[in-house]
Amino acid sequence: MKILQIIQKPQLRGAEIFASQLSVELEKSGHQVDVLYLFDMPEMALEYPLNYFGLKASFRKRFTDFKAYRKLARIVKEGEYDIVQANAGDTLKYAALSRLIYGWKNKLVFRNANKMGDFIKSSAHKKLNQFFLRQVDHFISVSENCRLDLIELYRPAVSSSTTITIGTYLFDDIEAIPKYADKVWINVGSFVPEKNQSFLIDVFAEYVKQNEDAQLWLVGDGKLRKQLEAKVSDLNLTHSVKFLGFRKDVISLIKAADVMVMPSKIEGLPGVILEAMSCKIPVIASNVGGIPEVIINGETGFVIEGFEVDKYLYAVNELDQLNIYQYIQANQRKAIEAEFLMKTVSCGFEDVYQKVIA
Repeated sequence: MKILQIIQKPQLRGAEIFASQLSVELEKSGHQVDVLYLFDMPEMALEYPLNYFGLKASFRKRFTDFKAYRKLARIVKEGEYDIVQANAGDTLKYAALSRLIYGWKNKLVFRNANKMGDFIKSSAHKKLNQFFLRQVDHFISVSENCRLDLIELYRPAVSSSTTITIGTYLFDDIEAIPKYADKVWINVGSFVPEKNQSFLIDVFAEYVKQNEDAQLWLVGDGKLRKQLEAKVSDLNLTHSVKFLGFRKDVISLIKAADVMVMPSKIEGLPGVILEAMSCKIPVIASNVGGIPEVIINGETGFVIEGFEVDKYLYAVNELDQLNIYQYIQANQRKAIEAEFLMKTVSCGFEDVYQKVIA
């Protein structure tokens, strides 16, 4: 097969990285894969052995970017791709409008990486999304929760949708960075409201009262950074909470941590949770999106209902017991090897592509 993966922009985490990793696995299986990113980021380059190229789309004009829609149509037609896959975000908008306006017939797959319903703000917004979804031949959702949410939004998806989780790797050859704290919590994600780092800081502030040498590592960046830094300063936690920015050595950081805490308000299925599980770092996360489909509460981590500080502290304290910690670690690795390795996940995509073409 010849496949075009469309991503939003070159960046170090999220749907873009998964699309790249999936593309590498598909090429190993003998398929030809190109990766097109909509928005250029000259300072950022994705370091996978793939054919990347940019559309030079305009983020400000993404509803009227006819030049880019036309260019995308030319790329798709001349490339004679069997499958065009839009990977989350604005990729659906560009692919759908390009297909509708310029009439290309190549099969369009949308990888649904979030609960779309959580982002619908009005009935007009809902109808606009349904308009884009009508252009899609098949939907691949990151979790069953996300697939059911998609069907609620767009009923025809009930017969043209599949659930395939994200995948990860075994990271046995990557070393942990040195750490200088007795207990380290880690959180990886953009600093946006749905990631809920403000609440995480509240939880950590209570924990550090009894564990003075503990540290919280916040890996990422975003529009809430100054606000979060101010909160840390107000709570006199500047010596305990470390803002590490975007990093290329995330796996080394995860391996150095003792626990990953992810109290997100909205999620599809964050890949960093699987990375932590692969590294045998227990995860405590909120009961949202596809998280409870991956983390079995008390078996492969802890899934917390609601956002109460005491519930999260209880889970952290449970992990302070060595037998529970080791039990979670063993179960995490078994789950990763059985279900969530990239090679296994890519076979699922390959099967769906073949059925869509047929």
